Amino acid sequence: MADELGRLRAQLSSLQSLLTLSKLMGDSGDQLRIAELAGTAVPSLARCQLVGVERAGAGWGPVGPAGGSAAALGEVTEVLQRLGPHGGAVASPAMAPRWVWAYPMQSAAGHAGFLVVAADAEPPAEERFVLQSLAQQTGVALINARLQADERAAAAAALEAKREADRANTAKSEFLSRMSHELRTPLNAILGFGQLLQLDDLTEEQAESADHILRAGRHLLGLINEVLDLARIESGHLALSPEPVGVHEVIKDTIDLIGPLAAERALQIHAPSPAECAWTVHADPQRLKQILLNLASNAVKYNNHGGSISLTCDDADGRIRVAVADTGPGIPADKLPRLFTQFDRLGAEHSEIQGTGMGLVLAKRLAEAMGGALTVTSVEGEGTTFTLELSLAMEPA
Repeated sequence: MADELGRLRAQLSSLQSLLTLSKLMGDSGDQLRIAELAGTAVPSLARCQLVGVERAGAGWGPVGPAGGSAAALGEVTEVLQRLGPHGGAVASPAMAPRWVWAYPMQSAAGHAGFLVVAADAEPPAEERFVLQSLAQQTGVALINARLQADERAAAAAALEAKREADRANTAKSEFLSRMSHELRTPLNAILGFGQLLQLDDLTEEQAESADHILRAGRHLLGLINEVLDLARIESGHLALSPEPVGVHEVIKDTIDLIGPLAAERALQIHAPSPAECAWTVHADPQRLKQILLNLASNAVKYNNHGGSISLTCDDADGRIRVAVADTGPGIPADKLPRLFTQFDRLGAEHSEIQGTGMGLVLAKRLAEAMGGALTVTSVEGEGTTFTLELSLAMEPA
């Protein structure tokens, strides 16, 4: 009876020690420290001594007095490889004739290795239960520590990648800013002299050459401005001044600007009346006009001669949608995913239609920077519709 009571007390003491140890393991977060803590528990059990803690992929941890030499541990390792993740009795000549058992350290997240214990004789069932519990707790702690270490490493790598990206963006913005200044200075001179040439009494061939100079210069200047705007957006340095903006006024200004170009191609422009588009949106007025002017200019350039352009607006759930539709050839479905890719003109670069392949990319980024969106639908042979969506600033007047 006394022996039974003594074993019960020893088991209770071991379980209490195991709970304390489990708490220490959970707080540690260090895999080697966890293995060392596990090593301190085994000798407290009667007749049991620690051979070692073998951590998966990390070799052996602390070695107890019962274990021994590196040769003995190497032999045990070979036996463990044959046993597999479930562990079991270790039949090792180096450890014979002692009882040696490999308790797997694992959790639902995976296998962490083995807690290998030796004794002169097989321990009672209650002690084996404590050893098994100790191995499980050690496995949970080791795996959690490994996951935490992985998370810390991933967070550190992500932070360093962000810093590197920020440095690259800053360097790119500075480079583009300086280059744009260096390019604009001689380019403005070229444009100025080109305009002066047009004031002279030129022959038809000379006038055509001067016109080519001006068109090419304006094209390059537009490209520089678009690249610089994109760089500012990507680096987060684009200055916006959002305010309530009347949608109809911006549509009217856009039509006034593209009207002469549309007339050259015999295009009809359909626009909403002030009553049909009386909403006010929250946007930067200059950037909003820039987006609509880009969409309307594309509708002119890529339309069929004698076709039409329709500008409409409507509201949906507190958002205002402004649509620009043309009656051009449309965009093939397989090319639509490339539409908002920088410098990709979907084959139009082989035509006489001028463009940079940057306008739509910039328009989409500007819309998103103002909390809106720019989407497109197209039917080949019928036309294309771009829809700009922005937040409503106030109800219709």
